[in-house]
Amino acid sequence: MTDNIYDLAVIGAGVMGLSAAVIAANNSPGERIVIFDRETVGAGSSGFAPGIQINIGRNEKERSLVNAGSKIWRDIYPHGQWPKGRNCDVFWLTRNPEELSRTSCVVGTTPSASFALTERLSSLPQLSIPADMAVALDRGSYCPVDSIVQDLAQRLKAVGIAICEGTSIERIRQGPSHILLQTSVDSELSARRVVLAIGPWLPESPLRAHLAAEPRLRVKKVVALHLAARPTANCPMIGLFDDYAFLVPMIEEGYWLFSFTSQEWNVRPDTSRLNVNSDDLARATAILAKWFSPEIPAVASARVFCDCYSDDGVPFSRPAQDVAGLYVIGGGAGNGFRFGPACAEEAIRSLYSHHR
Repeated sequence: MTDNIYDLAVIGAGVMGLSAAVIAANNSPGERIVIFDRETVGAGSSGFAPGIQINIGRNEKERSLVNAGSKIWRDIYPHGQWPKGRNCDVFWLTRNPEELSRTSCVVGTTPSASFALTERLSSLPQLSIPADMAVALDRGSYCPVDSIVQDLAQRLKAVGIAICEGTSIERIRQGPSHILLQTSVDSELSARRVVLAIGPWLPESPLRAHLAAEPRLRVKKVVALHLAARPTANCPMIGLFDDYAFLVPMIEEGYWLFSFTSQEWNVRPDTSRLNVNSDDLARATAILAKWFSPEIPAVASARVFCDCYSDDGVPFSRPAQDVAGLYVIGGGAGNGFRFGPACAEEAIRSLYSHHR
């Protein structure tokens, strides 16, 4: 009988996995789709990411993912109707405007001036822009990714798609005619197609064996500080391009989020054991000190999580090396919200075109 065979099984209920399920459900209505997560929807990186959408790609692959991902998000949330957050102006500050222009994608930036930014920053009066700094205006958005994955999950449930939380997949193997999935509750199910999207758990999971040795995967800590300054309604996002850091006005939460790059690698995906350490604070303080005088804003709190990175820092979408009909997507590299939907679309397109 074929009634017990799923058309698509998705392993991982983060932004990448749920994006794959949404794209498949929209493209092929009526498909039997099931989603598994070892914990709960958005329990991994997606539960902490601020969901910054910027029109920057540091290489051709990133620019391609940005363009495709932006279109997917516009289709899901037309006119910027995010569950939380908003579309907003982005002011880029850089001493290298040529490099900023080279990496811009989607629409590009417009030259601006420091007064156009500072007059909208009553909540950050200490911000000081050096005279030799170029200012460029762009458009972007921010929306806490947890609110997006919860919304996507509700949409999927509304069309009859099952989401099995607290259920991990222990083994994937090639059956005589379908893919066989062994669950943590000792049951087995069959699927015609499978997408594996388990984020920072992938490098240490036995399911990693289905992906070829390349790309090499590592897990890195991700840190953001919550600055004790309440943004006003019209605050733009600020991109500190040379440090690849961001000041994001989280208006609903009542603080400015400062996102920067931590350099603690090879951590385990256990948020209860991750901490903001002295090195993180020193790195953040060094960046903020370039822009705030006489002192940087106080830190009210912080968020710390981790994400999976590939060697080149670009997310991937790859067929499994040993199971036909299995695709592995991952390596969000702190950009799963921006790049994940495009990786998911690539996997779904390949899986469904192959079977047809």
